[in-house]
Formats: sequence, structure tokens, C-alpha cells
Amino acid sequence: MMKALIVDDEMHVREAVRYFVPWENYGIENVFEAGNGKEAIEIIESERPALIFTDMVMPLMDGSQLLKWIHENSPRSKTIVISGYQDFNYVKPAIMYGGTDYLLKPLNAKQLVAAAERALSLWKQEEEEWVQSLDQKIQLNVLRPVYRDKLLSDLVSGTIPYAKLNPQQVEDELGLSSCTKKVVIAVLSLHPVNRRFLDRLHADLELASYVTVNVCNEVLAEGSCLQAFRYQNTGADVVMLFGDPDYPVVERLQKINEAMQRTYQVQFDIGIGSASAFPEGIQASFEESREALRRRNLLQRDNRIHLYRNDRGEEEAPNPFAAYIEKFRFAIMSGSSQRIEEVADEWYSHICGMQVITAGQLESWHEEYAAELLRLQKDLFSKRQPSGVPLMRMELPYDEDGRFSLISWKNQVVRTLQVISSEFTGMRNLDSQLVEDIKQYIHDNYHQEITLQHIANRFFISRENVSRKFKQVTRKNLSDYLSNLRIDKAKQLLKSSDLRLSQISTMVGFQDEKYFSRVFKKVTGKTPREYRKAEG
Repeated sequence: MMKALIVDDEMHVREAVRYFVPWENYGIENVFEAGNGKEAIEIIESERPALIFTDMVMPLMDGSQLLKWIHENSPRSKTIVISGYQDFNYVKPAIMYGGTDYLLKPLNAKQLVAAAERALSLWKQEEEEWVQSLDQKIQLNVLRPVYRDKLLSDLVSGTIPYAKLNPQQVEDELGLSSCTKKVVIAVLSLHPVNRRFLDRLHADLELASYVTVNVCNEVLAEGSCLQAFRYQNTGADVVMLFGDPDYPVVERLQKINEAMQRTYQVQFDIGIGSASAFPEGIQASFEESREALRRRNLLQRDNRIHLYRNDRGEEEAPNPFAAYIEKFRFAIMSGSSQRIEEVADEWYSHICGMQVITAGQLESWHEEYAAELLRLQKDLFSKRQPSGVPLMRMELPYDEDGRFSLISWKNQVVRTLQVISSEFTGMRNLDSQLVEDIKQYIHDNYHQEITLQHIANRFFISRENVSRKFKQVTRKNLSDYLSNLRIDKAKQLLKSSDLRLSQISTMVGFQDEKYFSRVFKKVTGKTPREYRKAEG
């Protein structure tokens, strides 16, 4: 059964794609929708769609990041980009990460259907080749370890129901017999990765997981009904299966960390689920072990083994960034590094007073902080993101040992705010100079016809930018500024000359005397004649 996913923050675009594509003709029975990249990842992990339509500009996680994630985590899915931009910076990720088409909005039904046909045809062709290749390699026993890891991964995650396995397969692959009553699952996380450990392995994360599994199995070999394997799906790295709930699980896991410390000078966080009935409870224990990792208190640096507890514990603290976003804004706008440091120090004092920061909280706070800063940038930079601040590539604040670091977090916040502030100050200075040049141009040519298009052509920017930048710097509309200047010039002529109104009107840039009189009265409250009379 084939599935499809439409990712766009605009509902009408999702509805258009859903309406135009004849899904049933291609054997697609389920079509899912997501409003941003973060929602899309959750759907992709659970549904594994063959075809994915995605926008490029979305909140929380944009199209570029989503395409990269799909390329790394769901490479068999085919992607079609639908975008309102022809900018190469948006086209480039689609090319880099294997997009099959790049369609521009507004969507064309024929182009949309043709793109879907091409992508699905390619998917079916590659799927057939992959299945054929997989069968051949399994027969040759080349992929035996990978096959085993994949089978175990699908079993503990619930992708493959236990009932679909035969008893001999259970005995061979799991090392469990029909007498097994309960199991305990433990999950070892390589993330955040110890950088020194990864450097020793030439930055090969797959090799790191392979090495770790080997060490785990060596330590676990003394027990019975034990398995350590590389988890092939997302959300974990190394999974250990204990078939005897009375086995000293915590002690054995501590020995694994001791062995890794002796050999590679690295230790890992390990989550442990509760003992659950086998086979129906295997997925529950696996999910509990992952939840134990998410709930681990990052401030307790010496504790690396984390037991699942059914209670939620202390109430989760609110995002420590929420109360400081406006202070960050004003610090950025001040252009003062000292002011940024002061606000960061105040925020840092706040988080230093926390007793608990869980891994799940940190990830959530980090995503919300990145989204808030992105919105802040769009506001400060008139809806366009500056090139110098790669906000969405900010890293979680872990040190080289893979441990949470408060001071690294503070330093990252300070650096980010300073870069944004520098960009903002530089752009503001450029805008101020541009507006001064525009004002001088208006003063030199007010007696001629001046339109937004004239100014846009003169300074090589769009009409919209002319209006926006002028208003931002002067707090006045350009049209009002021009009208007031012309009226000021007209007032001088009315007081100092006997020229006719039609002559004065033309001299200050009005081609129609009646229109000139209306504008003059709107600005001064008097007609030109009344003003001349009042001024003597």
C-alpha cells in the first residue's frame, strides 16, 4: 500500500495538491498532510510515504532542512518541491537532496500530475530493484547482520508484530525461547555524540554505533538471553534486550560504560524500560526506555543510567526564553555588545536557578527559541532573513564529552544575538544612507513628476522597498513627505511673489491647479488664496 504526504503551511495549497492528483490511479490509498517540517517528520517516521510534496518556506523547520532529513532518514521516498520562489538558494537543496521536480506556485494541474507520475514511476522502479537486490543479498548471507538488526528494530518498535515471526526465527535472531516470560529493553544513545570519540573514528557515526554494539555484546556475553543491536529506525542508536528480569541490568550497563571509558574514554546515557510481559510488552518496554532518556535530568552530570518511572515527577518548568525574547529584541536593536551581555547574564542567572532540565525540555526549548529568533529576524529585517545568521543550524549546548553545558548555552546565545545585532546595525546604517539619498533626490526634483517607480529605477530597488525603508527611517510616508515639501515651496512663493496660482502649481510639481489647491488646503487648512491673503 503506497502513501503520500503533502507538507505546506498554507491549507489551500495542500487542498489544491490533494484535489489535482488522481491518487487512486497510482495505487495511493492514504494521503497525509503536515503544516511544517517538524510535523512532517513525525508522519514520515510512522507512515513511510512513497511520495512527498513539500514547500520550502515554513515555520519551525523549513523545506531545506526537511529535504536533508528525508535524504538521510527516508531516502527511498521521492520528493517534489512546490515553492513560490525561483531563488537558487531554494532550488539548490532540492537538487542536493534528490528532489525529482521543482514546481512554482500557483500550481498548474498538468505539471503537478506529470511530476507525480515521474516521481512514482521512479519510486516503483527503485523499489523493485531494491527488493530484488535485498533478496539476493540475504540469500548470499551478505546482509545477515543488517537483516538481523532490521528485524529486531522492527520488532521492538512494533513495526513487525511478534505473531508474524515463527518460533525458530525467534530462537535464532532473538535468543529467546518460548519459556521467556518477561523482557527488559535498554536504549543507549550516541546523541549528543562525544566528539573526541567520533574524531577517533573519522567522524563515521555508523562505525561508532558498530563499535559500541560490539563492546556491549562483549560485556553482555556473560549473561543469558541478551542481545545488543544497532537500531535501524530513528529515535535510538543501540538497543539491548534482556530476557531475564532478575538479571542485574543496571550493574551490567555500568560495566559497559566502564569498558567504553577504558577503551575510548567515553560514556553514554542509557535508558531502561520496566520489565514487561513477553512478547506483548516488548514495544512498551522499548518506548519506556526512550522516555527515560528524554526525562533524564541534564544537570545531574554523573548519572548516566536512567530508569523509567511511571510518575511524571516535578512539573516541567516553562521555557526560560519566553520571558526574555523582548529583552533580546531591544538588546539587538541597541547595537550594544555590552547590553547583549547584560541581558544574557540575566537570562543565565535565571536558568542557573533551575533544579531540573530534562533532555526533552532542552530539545523543545531549543526549537522554540530558534523559531522565536527567526520570527524576530523577519520582523527586524522586514520579512527577509539576513544571510549571515544561520539560525536553524544552531547546535544543542553539549560539550565535547557529549554533556549538557550551561556556559556553552550562554555563549551560544550571546554569539547569536551579537551576529543578529551586527547585521541589523549594518542594514539600518545602509537604509539610513539610502533614505538620505532619496530625500536629496526629492529635494532636487520636487518640481518634476516623481513617482515610486521613478525612485525605484533611480536607486535600483523595488517600489515596495522604497516605501518600506523610507517609512522605517523617517516614520513618514514618502508621498506625504513629497507633498509637504512641495507645499512648503509653494508657501514660500505665495509669500514672496505675485506669480499666478497656475504658475506656482507647475513650479512645485503639480500639473493641475485644482488638485494643487486641494492638497494645499489639506496640508495647511487654507486655500492658496486664503494663505496669500493671510500672509499679506
